[in-house]
Amino acid sequence: MSLSVENSGSRNNRSASDIQNELVDLRRRIAELERNKQALEQQVQSGSANEIQTPVATQEELAMTLQTFVRRVAMILQAEKCVIMLYDQDSGELVAQHPALKLTDDEINTFRVRANEGVSGEAFREGHAIICHDCSTDTRTLKDKVAMLNVRDSLTVPMVIERRNENQQVVERTIIGVIHVFNKRYGMKFTEEDIRLLTVLARNAAAVISSAKIIINIAQEKKQLEYTLQSMSSGLLVITRTERIQIVNNAAESILGLDSGSTGIHINEAITNVELREFLSHALKTESEIAKEFVINDLYYATQTAIVRDDKKNTVGLLCILNDVTELRNVERMKSDFVSTVSHELRTPLTAIKGFIRTLLDDPEEDFYDRPTRREFYEIIDSECDRLVRLISDLLNVSRIERGLPLHLNYDTVSLPELIDKCVSFQRSYTDKHTLIAKYPEKLATIYADKDKMDQILTNLISNAIKYSPEGGEIITEVVDEGDNMRFAVIDHGMGIPREHVDKVFQRFHRVHSGDSQRVGGTGIGLFLVKNLVQAHGGAIWVDSVLGKGSTFFFTIPKKPPEQSLPSM
Repeated sequence: MSLSVENSGSRNNRSASDIQNELVDLRRRIAELERNKQALEQQVQSGSANEIQTPVATQEELAMTLQTFVRRVAMILQAEKCVIMLYDQDSGELVAQHPALKLTDDEINTFRVRANEGVSGEAFREGHAIICHDCSTDTRTLKDKVAMLNVRDSLTVPMVIERRNENQQVVERTIIGVIHVFNKRYGMKFTEEDIRLLTVLARNAAAVISSAKIIINIAQEKKQLEYTLQSMSSGLLVITRTERIQIVNNAAESILGLDSGSTGIHINEAITNVELREFLSHALKTESEIAKEFVINDLYYATQTAIVRDDKKNTVGLLCILNDVTELRNVERMKSDFVSTVSHELRTPLTAIKGFIRTLLDDPEEDFYDRPTRREFYEIIDSECDRLVRLISDLLNVSRIERGLPLHLNYDTVSLPELIDKCVSFQRSYTDKHTLIAKYPEKLATIYADKDKMDQILTNLISNAIKYSPEGGEIITEVVDEGDNMRFAVIDHGMGIPREHVDKVFQRFHRVHSGDSQRVGGTGIGLFLVKNLVQAHGGAIWVDSVLGKGSTFFFTIPKKPPEQSLPSM
Protein backbone atom coordinates (compact mmCIF):
# COMPACT_ATOMS: atom_id res chain seq x y z
CA MET A 1 0.00 0.00 0.00
CA SER A 2 2.79 2.32 0.95
CA LEU A 3 4.43 1.56 -2.41
CA SER A 4 1.32 2.58 -4.19
CA VAL A 5 1.20 5.87 -2.34
CA GLU A 6 4.84 6.51 -3.06
CA ASN A 7 4.39 5.77 -6.72
CA SER A 8 1.34 8.00 -6.83
CA GLY A 9 3.26 10.82 -5.22
CA SER A 10 6.10 10.38 -7.71
CA ARG A 11 3.69 10.66 -10.58
CA ASN A 12 2.16 13.78 -9.04
CA ASN A 13 5.62 15.26 -8.46
CA ARG A 14 6.60 14.50 -12.08
CA SER A 15 3.43 16.13 -13.41
CA ALA A 16 4.12 19.30 -11.46
CA SER A 17 7.68 19.27 -12.67
CA ASP A 18 6.52 18.82 -16.24
CA ILE A 19 4.07 21.64 -15.84
CA GLN A 20 6.80 23.83 -14.39
CA ASN A 21 9.03 23.06 -17.33
CA GLU A 22 6.23 23.76 -19.72
CA LEU A 23 5.59 27.13 -18.07
CA VAL A 24 9.24 28.03 -18.36
CA ASP A 25 9.26 26.97 -21.98
CA LEU A 26 6.10 28.98 -22.65
CA ARG A 27 7.59 32.07 -21.03
CA ARG A 28 10.69 31.66 -23.16
CA ARG A 29 8.60 31.28 -26.31
CA ILE A 30 6.40 34.25 -25.39
CA ALA A 31 9.49 36.39 -24.82
CA GLU A 32 10.90 35.20 -28.14
CA LEU A 33 7.60 35.94 -29.91
CA GLU A 34 7.51 39.39 -28.31
CA ARG A 35 11.03 40.10 -29.56
CA ASN A 36 10.08 38.82 -33.01
CA LYS A 37 6.90 40.94 -32.95
CA GLN A 38 8.84 44.06 -32.03
CA ALA A 39 11.41 43.37 -34.73
CA LEU A 40 8.62 42.70 -37.18
CA GLU A 41 6.90 45.96 -36.25
CA GLN A 42 10.15 47.84 -36.81
CA GLN A 43 10.58 46.12 -40.16
CA VAL A 44 7.01 46.96 -41.17
CA GLN A 45 7.42 50.57 -40.05
CA SER A 46 10.62 50.92 -42.09
CA GLY A 47 8.99 49.25 -45.10
CA SER A 48 11.44 46.35 -45.23
CA ALA A 49 8.91 43.72 -44.22
CA ASN A 50 7.61 43.63 -47.71
CA GLU A 51 8.86 44.39 -51.17
CA ILE A 52 5.84 46.36 -52.20
CA GLN A 53 7.80 49.62 -52.46
CA THR A 54 9.36 48.46 -55.75
CA PRO A 55 8.10 50.75 -58.54
CA VAL A 56 5.25 49.17 -60.51
CA ALA A 57 4.73 50.19 -64.15
CA THR A 58 2.43 47.56 -65.70
CA GLN A 59 -0.76 45.69 -64.81
CA GLU A 60 1.21 42.42 -64.75
CA GLU A 61 3.79 43.85 -62.33
CA LEU A 62 0.99 45.16 -60.10
CA ALA A 63 -0.66 41.72 -60.01
CA MET A 64 2.64 40.05 -59.08
CA THR A 65 3.33 42.66 -56.39
CA LEU A 66 -0.14 42.26 -54.87
CA GLN A 67 0.21 38.48 -54.91
CA THR A 68 3.42 38.78 -52.88
CA PHE A 69 1.75 41.32 -50.62
CA VAL A 70 -1.32 39.22 -49.68
CA ARG A 71 0.90 36.21 -48.94
CA ARG A 72 3.18 38.32 -46.75
CA VAL A 73 0.23 39.87 -44.90
CA ALA A 74 -1.28 36.43 -44.21
CA MET A 75 2.07 35.17 -42.93
CA ILE A 76 2.68 38.18 -40.67
CA LEU A 77 -0.83 38.16 -39.21
CA GLN A 78 -1.09 34.36 -39.19
CA ALA A 79 -4.28 34.51 -41.24
CA GLU A 80 -5.63 31.88 -43.61
CA LYS A 81 -7.12 34.23 -46.24
CA CYS A 82 -6.46 37.75 -47.47
CA VAL A 83 -8.19 39.94 -50.07
CA ILE A 84 -7.99 43.59 -51.15
CA MET A 85 -11.16 45.51 -52.10
CA LEU A 86 -10.92 48.78 -54.03
CA TYR A 87 -13.61 51.42 -54.42
CA ASP A 88 -15.22 51.66 -57.87
CA GLN A 89 -16.61 55.18 -58.40
CA ASP A 90 -18.83 54.15 -61.30
CA SER A 91 -20.73 51.47 -59.38
CA GLY A 92 -20.30 52.89 -55.85
CA GLU A 93 -19.06 49.47 -54.69
CA LEU A 94 -16.02 47.99 -53.01
CA VAL A 95 -14.80 45.31 -55.41
CA ALA A 96 -12.50 42.38 -54.59
CA GLN A 97 -9.27 42.40 -56.57
CA HIS A 98 -7.20 39.69 -58.19
CA PRO A 99 -5.09 38.09 -56.86
CA ALA A 100 -6.35 37.12 -53.40
CA LEU A 101 -5.07 34.45 -51.03
CA LYS A 102 -7.11 31.24 -50.70
CA LEU A 103 -10.15 32.65 -52.55
CA THR A 104 -11.34 31.11 -55.81
CA ASP A 105 -11.81 33.18 -58.95
CA ASP A 106 -15.59 32.82 -58.60
CA GLU A 107 -15.45 34.05 -55.00
CA ILE A 108 -13.33 37.04 -55.98
CA ASN A 109 -15.58 37.91 -58.94
CA THR A 110 -18.75 37.85 -56.81
CA PHE A 111 -17.26 39.55 -53.71
CA ARG A 112 -18.44 43.16 -54.06
CA VAL A 113 -20.25 45.32 -51.50
CA ARG A 114 -21.96 48.70 -51.58
CA ALA A 115 -19.62 51.27 -50.02
CA ASN A 116 -22.21 52.10 -47.35
CA GLU A 117 -22.96 48.50 -46.33
CA GLY A 118 -21.42 45.77 -44.21
CA VAL A 119 -18.08 45.60 -42.43
CA SER A 120 -16.29 46.58 -45.63
CA GLY A 121 -18.44 49.68 -46.08
CA GLU A 122 -18.11 50.73 -42.44
CA ALA A 123 -14.32 50.43 -42.47
CA PHE A 124 -14.17 52.32 -45.78
CA ARG A 125 -16.66 55.00 -44.79
CA GLU A 126 -15.53 55.57 -41.18
CA GLY A 127 -11.83 55.04 -41.82
CA HIS A 128 -11.16 52.71 -38.87
CA ALA A 129 -10.30 49.04 -38.44
CA ILE A 130 -12.94 46.47 -37.47
CA ILE A 131 -12.45 43.06 -35.85
CA CYS A 132 -15.23 40.46 -36.07
CA HIS A 133 -14.57 37.53 -33.74
CA ASP A 134 -17.56 35.56 -35.01
CA CYS A 135 -18.60 36.38 -38.57
CA SER A 136 -21.50 33.95 -38.43
CA THR A 137 -23.29 35.96 -35.74
CA ASP A 138 -22.14 39.52 -36.53
CA THR A 139 -25.04 41.21 -38.36
CA ARG A 140 -22.65 43.53 -40.20
CA THR A 141 -21.08 40.67 -42.10
CA LEU A 142 -24.36 39.64 -43.74
CA LYS A 143 -24.06 42.43 -46.31
CA ASP A 144 -20.50 41.32 -47.05
CA LYS A 145 -21.72 37.81 -47.86
CA VAL A 146 -18.77 36.40 -45.92
CA ALA A 147 -20.69 33.17 -45.37
CA MET A 148 -19.96 32.21 -48.94
CA LEU A 149 -16.24 32.76 -48.25
CA ASN A 150 -16.27 30.19 -45.41
CA VAL A 151 -14.71 32.48 -42.81
CA ARG A 152 -14.92 32.41 -39.01
CA ASP A 153 -13.38 35.71 -37.95
CA SER A 154 -11.98 38.74 -39.73
CA LEU A 155 -9.93 41.91 -39.50
CA THR A 156 -10.75 44.74 -41.88
CA VAL A 157 -8.52 47.81 -42.28
CA PRO A 158 -9.05 50.83 -44.56
CA MET A 159 -6.45 51.54 -47.26
CA VAL A 160 -5.47 55.15 -46.68
CA ILE A 161 -3.37 57.47 -48.82
CA GLU A 162 -1.98 60.49 -47.00
CA ARG A 163 -0.45 63.53 -48.67
CA ARG A 164 1.87 65.48 -46.41
CA ASN A 165 3.35 68.96 -46.65
CA GLU A 166 7.00 69.85 -46.22
CA ASN A 167 6.52 69.80 -42.43
CA GLN A 168 5.24 66.22 -42.67
CA GLN A 169 1.75 67.32 -41.70
CA VAL A 170 -1.12 65.41 -43.27
CA VAL A 171 -2.94 67.82 -45.62
CA GLU A 172 -5.05 65.32 -47.54
CA ARG A 173 -6.38 61.88 -46.62
CA THR A 174 -8.04 59.58 -49.15
CA ILE A 175 -9.39 56.06 -48.61
CA ILE A 176 -9.21 53.92 -51.75
CA GLY A 177 -10.47 50.60 -50.35
CA VAL A 178 -10.06 48.04 -47.57
CA ILE A 179 -7.97 44.95 -46.78
CA HIS A 180 -9.59 41.86 -45.25
CA VAL A 181 -7.74 39.06 -43.45
CA PHE A 182 -9.82 36.03 -42.42
CA ASN A 183 -9.48 33.03 -40.10
CA LYS A 184 -6.71 33.66 -37.56
CA ARG A 185 -4.63 30.48 -37.32
CA TYR A 186 -3.98 28.22 -34.31
CA GLY A 187 -7.30 29.19 -32.66
CA MET A 188 -6.00 32.66 -31.88
CA LYS A 189 -7.93 35.94 -32.12
CA PHE A 190 -7.08 39.11 -34.01
CA THR A 191 -5.69 41.77 -31.65
CA GLU A 192 -4.82 45.46 -31.51
CA GLU A 193 -1.26 44.57 -32.47
CA ASP A 194 -2.65 42.97 -35.63
CA ILE A 195 -4.54 46.17 -36.35
CA ARG A 196 -1.35 48.24 -36.02
CA LEU A 197 0.60 45.89 -38.28
CA LEU A 198 -2.10 45.68 -40.96
CA THR A 199 -2.69 49.45 -40.87
CA VAL A 200 0.95 50.11 -41.77
CA LEU A 201 0.91 47.40 -44.43
CA ALA A 202 -2.36 48.72 -45.84
CA ARG A 203 -0.96 52.26 -46.04
CA ASN A 204 2.08 51.00 -47.97
CA ALA A 205 -0.12 48.93 -50.30
CA ALA A 206 -2.46 51.88 -50.90
CA ALA A 207 0.46 54.12 -51.86
CA VAL A 208 1.84 51.55 -54.28
CA ILE A 209 -1.57 50.76 -55.82
CA SER A 210 -2.37 54.45 -56.22
CA SER A 211 1.01 55.20 -57.81
CA ALA A 212 0.80 52.12 -60.00
CA LYS A 213 -2.70 53.03 -61.20
CA ILE A 214 -1.46 56.48 -62.19
CA ILE A 215 1.54 55.06 -64.04
CA ILE A 216 -0.54 52.33 -65.69
CA ASN A 217 -3.24 54.81 -66.72
CA ILE A 218 -0.63 57.13 -68.20
CA ALA A 219 0.93 54.20 -70.06
CA GLN A 220 -2.48 53.08 -71.33
CA GLU A 221 -3.38 56.62 -72.40
CA LYS A 222 -0.02 56.90 -74.16
CA LYS A 223 -0.61 53.60 -75.93
CA GLN A 224 -4.16 54.65 -76.82
CA LEU A 225 -2.80 57.91 -78.22
CA GLU A 226 -0.26 55.95 -80.26
CA TYR A 227 -3.03 53.69 -81.61
CA THR A 228 -5.11 56.76 -82.46
CA LEU A 229 -2.24 58.46 -84.26
CA GLN A 230 -1.40 55.31 -86.19
CA SER A 231 -5.06 54.83 -87.15
CA MET A 232 -5.42 58.33 -88.59
CA SER A 233 -6.00 58.50 -92.33
CA SER A 234 -4.20 61.84 -92.33
CA GLY A 235 -0.43 61.88 -92.23
CA LEU A 236 1.08 63.16 -88.97
CA LEU A 237 4.70 64.24 -88.59
CA VAL A 238 6.41 65.84 -85.58
CA ILE A 239 9.95 67.17 -85.89
CA THR A 240 12.22 68.52 -83.15
CA ARG A 241 13.93 71.90 -82.96
CA THR A 242 16.93 70.28 -84.65
CA GLU A 243 14.70 69.17 -87.58
CA ARG A 244 14.79 65.50 -86.69
CA ILE A 245 11.74 63.26 -86.96
CA GLN A 246 10.27 62.61 -83.51
CA ILE A 247 6.86 61.10 -84.34
CA VAL A 248 5.54 59.77 -87.64
CA ASN A 249 2.37 57.74 -88.15
CA ASN A 250 1.70 55.02 -90.71
CA ALA A 251 -0.13 57.36 -93.08
CA ALA A 252 2.77 59.84 -93.14
CA GLU A 253 5.25 57.00 -93.73
CA SER A 254 3.18 55.86 -96.70
CA ILE A 255 2.75 59.38 -98.11
CA LEU A 256 6.43 60.34 -97.77
CA GLY A 257 7.89 56.90 -98.51
CA LEU A 258 9.60 56.67 -95.10
CA ASP A 259 10.92 53.52 -93.45
CA SER A 260 9.35 52.35 -90.18
CA GLY A 261 12.58 53.22 -88.32
CA SER A 262 12.78 56.81 -89.51
CA THR A 263 12.43 58.47 -86.09
CA GLY A 264 15.55 60.39 -85.11
CA ILE A 265 16.58 60.99 -88.72
CA HIS A 266 17.04 64.53 -90.04
CA ILE A 267 14.32 65.62 -92.47
CA ASN A 268 16.94 66.34 -95.15
CA GLU A 269 17.85 62.64 -95.14
CA ALA A 270 14.35 61.21 -94.71
CA ILE A 271 12.12 63.40 -96.93
CA THR A 272 12.87 63.41 -100.65
CA ASN A 273 10.41 66.19 -101.56
CA VAL A 274 12.61 69.30 -101.52
CA GLU A 275 9.68 71.73 -101.48
CA LEU A 276 8.15 70.04 -98.43
CA ARG A 277 11.51 70.00 -96.60
CA GLU A 278 11.94 73.73 -97.16
CA PHE A 279 8.35 74.33 -96.06
CA LEU A 280 8.87 72.45 -92.77
CA SER A 281 12.22 74.12 -92.11
CA HIS A 282 10.77 77.59 -92.74
CA ALA A 283 7.76 76.94 -90.50
CA LEU A 284 10.01 75.74 -87.67
CA LYS A 285 12.52 78.59 -87.93
CA THR A 286 9.85 81.27 -88.11
CA GLU A 287 7.59 79.46 -85.62
CA SER A 288 4.74 79.90 -88.09
CA GLU A 289 1.47 78.03 -88.33
CA ILE A 290 1.03 77.96 -92.09
CA ALA A 291 -0.83 75.94 -94.71
CA LYS A 292 0.20 74.93 -98.21
CA GLU A 293 -0.79 72.36 -100.81
CA PHE A 294 1.74 69.93 -102.27
CA VAL A 295 1.68 67.40 -105.06
CA ILE A 296 3.37 64.20 -103.86
CA ASN A 297 3.40 61.17 -106.18
CA ASP A 298 0.68 62.75 -108.34
CA LEU A 299 -1.65 63.20 -105.34
CA TYR A 300 -2.71 66.51 -103.78
CA TYR A 301 -2.03 67.03 -100.06
CA ALA A 302 -3.21 69.98 -97.98
CA THR A 303 -0.48 70.54 -95.38
CA GLN A 304 -0.93 72.43 -92.11
CA THR A 305 1.72 73.11 -89.46
CA ALA A 306 1.39 73.86 -85.74
CA ILE A 307 4.06 74.80 -83.22
CA VAL A 308 4.60 72.31 -80.36
CA ARG A 309 5.28 74.06 -77.06
CA ASP A 310 6.14 72.83 -73.57
CA ASP A 311 4.41 73.86 -70.34
CA LYS A 312 6.55 77.01 -70.25
CA LYS A 313 5.40 77.98 -73.75
CA ASN A 314 8.85 77.32 -75.21
CA THR A 315 8.94 75.92 -78.74
CA VAL A 316 10.09 72.31 -78.72
CA GLY A 317 9.08 71.19 -82.20
CA LEU A 318 6.73 71.37 -85.15
CA LEU A 319 3.66 69.29 -85.95
CA CYS A 320 2.62 68.79 -89.56
CA ILE A 321 -0.66 67.27 -90.81
CA LEU A 322 -1.01 66.04 -94.40
CA ASN A 323 -4.55 65.53 -95.72
CA ASP A 324 -5.19 63.86 -99.07
CA VAL A 325 -7.41 66.29 -100.99
CA THR A 326 -6.99 64.64 -104.39
CA GLU A 327 -10.64 63.58 -104.55
CA LEU A 328 -11.74 67.07 -103.52
CA ARG A 329 -9.61 68.66 -106.24
CA ASN A 330 -10.99 66.18 -108.77
CA VAL A 331 -14.55 67.02 -107.75
CA GLU A 332 -13.78 70.74 -108.02
CA ARG A 333 -12.33 70.18 -111.48
CA MET A 334 -15.33 68.07 -112.48
CA LYS A 335 -17.71 70.72 -111.16
CA SER A 336 -15.86 73.37 -113.15
CA ASP A 337 -16.07 71.18 -116.25
CA PHE A 338 -19.72 70.51 -115.43
CA VAL A 339 -20.59 74.22 -115.27
CA SER A 340 -18.79 74.80 -118.55
CA THR A 341 -20.53 71.81 -120.17
CA VAL A 342 -23.98 72.73 -118.86
CA SER A 343 -23.52 76.24 -120.14
CA HIS A 344 -22.71 74.80 -123.56
CA GLU A 345 -25.61 72.32 -123.38
CA LEU A 346 -28.04 75.11 -122.52
CA ARG A 347 -26.64 77.44 -125.14
CA THR A 348 -27.00 74.92 -127.98
CA PRO A 349 -30.82 74.58 -127.92
CA LEU A 350 -31.23 78.25 -127.04
CA THR A 351 -29.15 79.21 -130.07
CA ALA A 352 -31.32 77.03 -132.29
CA ILE A 353 -34.54 78.38 -130.77
CA LYS A 354 -33.30 81.96 -131.09
CA GLY A 355 -32.21 81.41 -134.71
CA PHE A 356 -35.45 79.89 -135.92
CA ILE A 357 -37.61 82.44 -134.09
CA ARG A 358 -35.53 85.26 -135.56
CA THR A 359 -35.96 83.72 -139.00
CA LEU A 360 -39.73 83.52 -138.57
CA LEU A 361 -39.92 87.08 -137.27
CA ASP A 362 -37.98 88.34 -140.29
CA ASP A 363 -40.65 86.84 -142.59
CA PRO A 364 -43.95 88.09 -141.14
CA GLU A 365 -45.75 87.97 -144.48
CA GLU A 366 -44.53 84.42 -145.26
CA ASP A 367 -42.79 85.68 -148.42
CA PHE A 368 -39.79 83.36 -148.06
CA TYR A 369 -41.00 80.35 -146.06
CA ASP A 370 -44.21 78.48 -146.84
CA ARG A 371 -46.42 76.90 -144.21
CA PRO A 372 -44.84 73.39 -144.31
CA THR A 373 -41.37 74.92 -143.82
CA ARG A 374 -42.60 77.18 -141.05
CA ARG A 375 -44.22 74.15 -139.35
CA GLU A 376 -40.90 72.32 -139.54
CA PHE A 377 -39.28 75.30 -137.82
CA TYR A 378 -41.95 75.20 -135.10
CA GLU A 379 -41.35 71.48 -134.56
CA ILE A 380 -37.62 72.10 -134.21
CA ILE A 381 -38.27 74.90 -131.71
CA ASP A 382 -40.65 72.61 -129.80
CA SER A 383 -38.07 69.81 -129.78
CA GLU A 384 -35.31 72.13 -128.54
CA CYS A 385 -37.63 73.43 -125.80
CA ASP A 386 -38.24 69.82 -124.71
CA ARG A 387 -34.48 69.33 -124.67
CA LEU A 388 -34.11 72.36 -122.37
CA VAL A 389 -36.88 71.10 -120.10
CA ARG A 390 -35.21 67.66 -119.81
CA LEU A 391 -31.83 69.22 -119.00
CA ILE A 392 -33.30 71.53 -116.34
CA SER A 393 -35.33 68.61 -114.91
CA ASP A 394 -32.15 66.53 -114.72
CA LEU A 395 -30.34 69.34 -112.91
CA LEU A 396 -33.17 69.73 -110.40
CA ASN A 397 -33.26 65.98 -109.72
CA VAL A 398 -29.48 65.87 -109.23
CA SER A 399 -29.78 68.76 -106.79
CA ARG A 400 -32.39 66.82 -104.79
CA ILE A 401 -30.20 63.72 -104.72
CA GLU A 402 -27.15 65.73 -103.54
CA ARG A 403 -29.19 67.22 -100.71
CA GLY A 404 -30.29 63.74 -99.62
CA LEU A 405 -33.91 64.32 -100.58
CA PRO A 406 -35.95 61.45 -102.04
CA LEU A 407 -37.05 61.51 -105.66
CA HIS A 408 -40.80 61.88 -105.93
CA LEU A 409 -42.33 59.09 -107.99
CA ASN A 410 -45.88 59.28 -109.35
CA TYR A 411 -46.88 55.65 -109.78
CA ASP A 412 -49.34 54.65 -112.47
CA THR A 413 -49.82 51.85 -114.98
CA VAL A 414 -47.23 51.97 -117.78
CA SER A 415 -47.55 50.30 -121.18
CA LEU A 416 -43.99 49.31 -121.99
CA PRO A 417 -44.43 48.85 -125.78
CA GLU A 418 -45.91 52.33 -126.02
CA LEU A 419 -43.16 53.82 -123.83
CA ILE A 420 -40.29 52.12 -125.67
CA ASP A 421 -41.65 53.00 -129.11
CA LYS A 422 -42.03 56.64 -128.08
CA CYS A 423 -38.47 56.92 -126.70
CA VAL A 424 -36.91 55.17 -129.72
CA SER A 425 -38.96 57.21 -132.20
CA PHE A 426 -38.03 60.47 -130.49
CA GLN A 427 -34.29 59.67 -130.63
CA ARG A 428 -34.49 58.81 -134.34
CA SER A 429 -34.97 62.52 -135.05
CA TYR A 430 -31.48 63.21 -133.64
CA THR A 431 -29.51 60.86 -135.92
CA ASP A 432 -29.41 59.67 -139.52
CA LYS A 433 -26.39 57.38 -139.00
CA HIS A 434 -27.94 54.89 -136.58
CA THR A 435 -30.58 52.22 -136.86
CA LEU A 436 -32.72 52.29 -133.73
CA ILE A 437 -34.50 49.02 -132.97
CA ALA A 438 -37.11 48.23 -130.30
CA LYS A 439 -37.38 44.55 -129.26
CA TYR A 440 -40.01 43.20 -126.89
CA PRO A 441 -42.41 40.24 -126.70
CA GLU A 442 -45.76 40.49 -128.46
CA LYS A 443 -47.52 40.16 -125.12
CA LEU A 444 -45.81 42.29 -122.50
CA ALA A 445 -47.17 42.77 -119.01
CA THR A 446 -48.13 46.24 -117.80
CA ILE A 447 -46.01 47.53 -114.92
CA TYR A 448 -46.73 50.02 -112.17
CA ALA A 449 -44.11 52.81 -112.23
CA ASP A 450 -43.51 56.53 -112.80
CA LYS A 451 -43.99 56.95 -116.56
CA ASP A 452 -42.07 60.22 -116.84
CA LYS A 453 -39.11 58.85 -114.85
CA MET A 454 -39.08 55.68 -116.99
CA ASP A 455 -39.04 57.96 -120.05
CA GLN A 456 -36.02 59.80 -118.58
CA ILE A 457 -34.17 56.54 -117.94
CA LEU A 458 -34.65 55.16 -121.46
CA THR A 459 -34.07 58.52 -123.17
CA ASN A 460 -30.77 59.03 -121.33
CA LEU A 461 -29.52 55.52 -122.11
CA ILE A 462 -30.52 55.61 -125.81
CA SER A 463 -29.09 59.14 -126.20
CA ASN A 464 -25.82 57.97 -124.60
CA ALA A 465 -25.69 54.96 -126.94
CA ILE A 466 -26.03 57.28 -129.95
CA LYS A 467 -23.36 59.71 -128.68
CA TYR A 468 -20.85 56.97 -127.93
CA SER A 469 -21.39 55.31 -131.34
CA PRO A 470 -20.18 58.17 -133.58
CA GLU A 471 -19.68 55.85 -136.57
CA GLY A 472 -23.34 54.79 -136.50
CA GLY A 473 -24.69 51.25 -136.33
CA GLU A 474 -27.54 49.53 -134.53
CA ILE A 475 -28.91 50.74 -131.19
CA ILE A 476 -31.16 48.04 -129.73
CA THR A 477 -33.59 48.67 -126.88
CA GLU A 478 -35.12 45.49 -125.54
CA VAL A 479 -37.11 44.29 -122.55
CA VAL A 480 -37.55 40.79 -121.09
CA ASP A 481 -40.13 39.59 -118.56
CA GLU A 482 -38.32 37.92 -115.62
CA GLY A 483 -41.32 37.23 -113.41
CA ASP A 484 -41.36 39.84 -110.65
CA ASN A 485 -39.11 42.18 -112.62
CA MET A 486 -38.73 43.55 -116.12
CA ARG A 487 -35.15 43.52 -117.40
CA PHE A 488 -34.25 46.24 -119.90
CA ALA A 489 -31.15 46.46 -122.09
CA VAL A 490 -29.82 49.24 -124.34
CA ILE A 491 -27.17 47.84 -126.68
CA ASP A 492 -24.72 49.72 -128.89
CA HIS A 493 -21.69 48.75 -130.97
CA GLY A 494 -19.71 51.91 -130.41
CA MET A 495 -16.50 52.85 -128.64
CA GLY A 496 -17.08 50.88 -125.43
CA ILE A 497 -15.81 51.84 -121.99
CA PRO A 498 -12.22 51.39 -120.75
CA ARG A 499 -12.03 48.85 -117.93
CA GLU A 500 -10.84 51.43 -115.37
CA HIS A 501 -13.98 53.52 -116.01
CA VAL A 502 -16.61 50.76 -115.89
CA ASP A 503 -17.12 51.03 -112.11
CA LYS A 504 -17.22 54.86 -112.25
CA VAL A 505 -19.64 55.63 -115.09
CA PHE A 506 -22.58 56.00 -112.67
CA GLN A 507 -20.74 58.54 -110.49
CA ARG A 508 -21.78 62.17 -110.48
CA PHE A 509 -19.92 64.35 -113.04
CA HIS A 510 -17.88 61.38 -114.25
CA ARG A 511 -17.19 61.36 -117.98
CA VAL A 512 -15.12 58.86 -119.91
CA HIS A 513 -12.07 60.51 -121.49
CA SER A 514 -10.43 58.03 -123.81
CA GLY A 515 -9.58 58.43 -127.48
CA ASP A 516 -12.60 59.49 -129.55
CA SER A 517 -14.81 59.65 -126.44
CA GLN A 518 -13.22 63.01 -125.57
CA ARG A 519 -15.10 64.53 -128.49
CA VAL A 520 -18.46 63.38 -127.06
CA GLY A 521 -20.51 66.07 -125.32
CA GLY A 522 -22.59 65.73 -122.19
CA THR A 523 -22.90 66.98 -118.63
CA GLY A 524 -21.72 63.87 -116.80
CA ILE A 525 -24.95 63.64 -114.77
CA GLY A 526 -27.07 61.46 -117.09
CA LEU A 527 -25.98 58.04 -115.84
CA PHE A 528 -25.77 59.29 -112.25
CA LEU A 529 -29.41 60.35 -112.51
CA VAL A 530 -30.43 57.14 -114.31
CA LYS A 531 -28.93 55.03 -111.51
CA ASN A 532 -30.83 56.97 -108.83
CA LEU A 533 -34.10 56.83 -110.79
CA VAL A 534 -33.76 53.04 -111.22
CA GLN A 535 -32.93 52.56 -107.53
CA ALA A 536 -35.86 54.81 -106.53
CA HIS A 537 -38.11 52.28 -108.30
CA GLY A 538 -36.48 49.45 -106.32
CA GLY A 539 -34.46 48.22 -109.32
CA ALA A 540 -30.77 47.73 -110.17
CA ILE A 541 -28.52 48.87 -113.01
CA TRP A 542 -25.19 47.63 -114.38
CA VAL A 543 -23.11 47.69 -117.58
CA ASP A 544 -21.15 45.20 -119.69
CA SER A 545 -18.65 46.76 -122.06
CA VAL A 546 -15.73 45.84 -124.31
CA LEU A 547 -13.47 48.68 -125.43
CA GLY A 548 -13.86 49.25 -129.16
CA LYS A 549 -16.81 46.85 -129.49
CA GLY A 550 -19.65 48.54 -127.63
CA SER A 551 -21.61 48.56 -124.39
CA THR A 552 -24.81 47.10 -122.99
CA PHE A 553 -26.58 48.89 -120.15
CA PHE A 554 -28.94 46.64 -118.18
CA PHE A 555 -31.49 47.68 -115.58
CA THR A 556 -34.40 46.01 -113.81
CA ILE A 557 -37.70 47.51 -112.68
CA PRO A 558 -40.14 45.62 -110.37
CA LYS A 559 -43.58 45.12 -111.85
CA LYS A 560 -44.99 46.38 -108.58
CA PRO A 561 -43.31 48.96 -106.35
CA PRO A 562 -42.52 48.42 -102.65
CA GLU A 563 -45.59 48.68 -100.41
CA GLN A 564 -44.38 51.93 -98.83
CA SER A 565 -44.21 53.51 -102.29
CA LEU A 566 -47.82 52.82 -103.18
CA PRO A 567 -50.09 55.87 -103.09
CA SER A 568 -52.61 56.04 -100.25
CA MET A 569 -56.22 55.49 -101.27
